[in-house]
Amino acid sequence: MESMLSPQSSAALKASLRKHLQTLEVGTRLPPERKLAEQYGFSRATMSKVLAELETEGLVTRQVGRGTFVMPRDTVAIPAFTPTVQREVLLVYPDFFSFEIWNVIHHLERIAMQQGFRLNHLRIQPESELDLLFKLTEQNSNIQAVIFIAGIPLRRSILERLNGLGLPVVFIGKIEHVELYRNCHSVYANHFLAGYEKLEILLRNGHRRIGLVNNEPPTLAFQENVRGLKEAARNYKLPWRTIIQPDSKIEYWQDSMESGYVQTLEVMRRNPRLTALVVDTTSGAIGTLRALYELNLHCPDDVSIVTALAHAGIECYTCPKLTTLITPVDQLCRTVTEIIYEGGDPTLREYRIDPVLIERESIRNLNGKDVS
Repeated sequence: MESMLSPQSSAALKASLRKHLQTLEVGTRLPPERKLAEQYGFSRATMSKVLAELETEGLVTRQVGRGTFVMPRDTVAIPAFTPTVQREVLLVYPDFFSFEIWNVIHHLERIAMQQGFRLNHLRIQPESELDLLFKLTEQNSNIQAVIFIAGIPLRRSILERLNGLGLPVVFIGKIEHVELYRNCHSVYANHFLAGYEKLEILLRNGHRRIGLVNNEPPTLAFQENVRGLKEAARNYKLPWRTIIQPDSKIEYWQDSMESGYVQTLEVMRRNPRLTALVVDTTSGAIGTLRALYELNLHCPDDVSIVTALAHAGIECYTCPKLTTLITPVDQLCRTVTEIIYEGGDPTLREYRIDPVLIERESIRNLNGKDVS
């Protein structure tokens, strides 16, 4: 049988295995090579050769003494300079740990496996001019698109270079004036709605003495969030000037948890009678809880908290559990890949994903209570 094999039959086996892998969860252990060979009607040597090729393409990993597994998360794919027969997408993101970024990458990898394309990862530093990105797209003709997780600001000159690649470039995050760049698209959470709903749930529960904890950098998303906060305040006739805001700011790449801690101390010391805090993100809310503890205050009995984003489920295990707005990451990532491979809506350059409010234990209802 081995001597009768043609390159076409080997390719057919590879295609069949690749299709099967797309139906499996990441980390699934495959049957032994011998059993796979019997199942598909090929020799064990041929099966081993094809599995080795799939490993080179980053679809599986083979571990001596353990077996063959469907591309687990802790496996680094082959160098992005090495072309494969697969469709390839360059995934660019900041080189710092963020659960939100990891979660997006995790979902994109699942979609990549299901749809038969490979993600090449490029982690960038804050001072990066993205020279390596442009070198990769120049030398690897299989790269069909770029996905950019926007964790740092990008100058117009870099946006123009990205647009000049002639490839679809999809930013996960809000980009200023994305409509100026014909090949660029922006997919992001509806930050205006998030800001509105965070303040609105406090106002509905009778809170009028409220402080802000701006534990994330002043991005376009932050500005949209503030617009939503102001709109909620206006609708509930709460003067914006009465909302206590910190003077301290966080810079890009700094610790948002520490910023939450520092800013909470600042606003609470400025007005110890505050009954609620709007915190940018869950990581900042962890710092907020620590600061309240040091001030001998309790949430929600003394101070209620509302925040945004999931953080590895931590928000469900804090005391109390945190009320938060989350962005459906799967919907966000599906939108990104639809833009790349289906073109998206030709009338849109920006796609906003509405957040979902998850009410938990961190908000006290003050309606009908004397909080003077």
